[in-house]
Amino acid sequence: MRALRGITGVAAAALLSGCAAAPALTSPAGTVTGRLQIEGGPIGPGGQQPGKRGVPGTVQFTAGRRRLLTVRVGSSGTFSVRLPAGNYAVCGRSPDLMEMRSGAGRQAPCSQPQPVAVTARHTTRIAITFDVP
Repeated sequence: MRALRGITGVAAAALLSGCAAAPALTSPAGTVTGRLQIEGGPIGPGGQQPGKRGVPGTVQFTAGRRRLLTVRVGSSGTFSVRLPAGNYAVCGRSPDLMEMRSGAGRQAPCSQPQPVAVTARHTTRIAITFDVP
């Protein structure tokens, strides 16, 4: 009976170590950090347009025709996400932009998608900027 328990314990340990090794077989991930921002807008005091500033909204990552991930972004506009290494298209939306354009309070259409290449174990920095006249 002790021999059977020993063999069972070794088999269980081998099984668990096999499970622990499984993530190494999947595609390693990289990190994308960035900022969703607007630039421009109504002329302020001193006769100048506002500079770049973060806005809340969403950032969407797609691969081919598949939407992979949508990230909510707070008022600072900053975001960070881990994705498998590969090529993606990323676009942003902001209710602040829609409000500036129409006062409707709805979320604006997706910005012009921009390509982003994610490299395993590296951080890629991007900015999604809406230009407001």
